[in-house]
Amino acid sequence: MATIARQETYKDLDFSFKQNPNTNDVGIKKDNASIKQSVLNILRTNHGERPFQYNFGANLRAYLFENMTNTTAANMSTSVNVALANSEPRLEVLNTNIQARADENEVFITVTGRVKSSNQIVDIATTIERLR
Repeated sequence: MATIARQETYKDLDFSFKQNPNTNDVGIKKDNASIKQSVLNILRTNHGERPFQYNFGANLRAYLFENMTNTTAANMSTSVNVALANSEPRLEVLNTNIQARADENEVFITVTGRVKSSNQIVDIATTIERLR
């Protein structure tokens, strides 16, 4: 009797809340798209924004008004890694890349990780910026 490996399917609500035309219900994100949406949510959330979970999120906006040095980039990378390790168990972070453009007041963040259930490598990128 052969055993068949079962791959987990991840499902989350689509945060755009677009209506599914077939079911007239809120759309869903599956598998890697679900994980990417979750990671972006964690990266864009500051401490204290989620009720009853003060430490949820990467708290990256706290770094936007700092001089962008190698130390600041390393601190941001550490914040990203800690936040994802605490809040996203479906992804193993392999690399975090922080690139700043001081003249544009923005920071590009790229997280490379391995989805634990499928061993697929995914790249998740976002930009955070301060307004003038």
